[in-house]
Amino acid sequence: MLNLRPIFLNCFSRGGSTIFWNIFLSHPDACSPIEETLEIFRLDRKGVRWAGVQAAALSRQWQIFNQWNLQPRRPIGRQAQQLIDETLRRHKLDTLSDPEMVFKREAEKYQAEDVQQARLVTKNNNGLAFLTEIWLDMYPDATFFALTRHPVALYESHKRRGIAQSAEAFAQFYNTLINRMVADRDRIASYHLVRFEDLLADPIIVAQRVYDLAGLDWGKIEKLRFKAKAHMSANGTHGSDYAVGSHYWFAPADVYQLLDPNINRHQVAQLDAAERDRVLQLTAASRNLLDYT
Repeated sequence: MLNLRPIFLNCFSRGGSTIFWNIFLSHPDACSPIEETLEIFRLDRKGVRWAGVQAAALSRQWQIFNQWNLQPRRPIGRQAQQLIDETLRRHKLDTLSDPEMVFKREAEKYQAEDVQQARLVTKNNNGLAFLTEIWLDMYPDATFFALTRHPVALYESHKRRGIAQSAEAFAQFYNTLINRMVADRDRIASYHLVRFEDLLADPIIVAQRVYDLAGLDWGKIEKLRFKAKAHMSANGTHGSDYAVGSHYWFAPADVYQLLDPNINRHQVAQLDAAERDRVLQLTAASRNLLDYT
């Protein structure tokens, strides 16, 4: 394989995945393929990518990169593996032409050799967490992280955007993914769970911990780069103090200016008590696995 020691992030959509991804992409020895995995291999109503058609045909799994497919994927052959590996490698090299990600540090751009040697870090949302077995077969030296979030806050986010059709449907989706993440953590030594709430409470401590687990040197960090996104405030409005979509560099001590540790509380407050209780009831077993009391 062309990509050595890649890092895979399994996350929930609207669960803090962009923040988590950017922590890794702030490191000078790590690069992204610019887009999420599901976008690179897209095959849905939002569009079709040729790489997605090829991967589906070679793997004989049309839904292999469908984020709403919550079923285990079958093993894939060498030809499909090489196609996926080469596609991710090619997209990683796009770092050199991306106006934001081309910066290795705040005032220093990547050179071609830097990007070629940098470790690939991909974001795999929702059902793409079921690709772990395929990734592990392709990359025995890979490191995996699963980012979890409290179900009630995540439900509010999915409900507001029309993703969750009911508390029952959401709970089934949430429980399925949590069970998969926990099972993979328990059987794969290089697979680690991180809670979104811990990341917001102390982003620097979590960043140092995940760097250590991934084999990235925290000593190389001068500043962390984050992409500004709109988020819920205490009064229920949705916005940001920064230009949404733009990237900003923060000294470690200043990261707290961007991240609101009370975001879950703001979102949960938008739900009525009966709905909150229903989600809590339906996700009790999953919450216990993650110490979400």
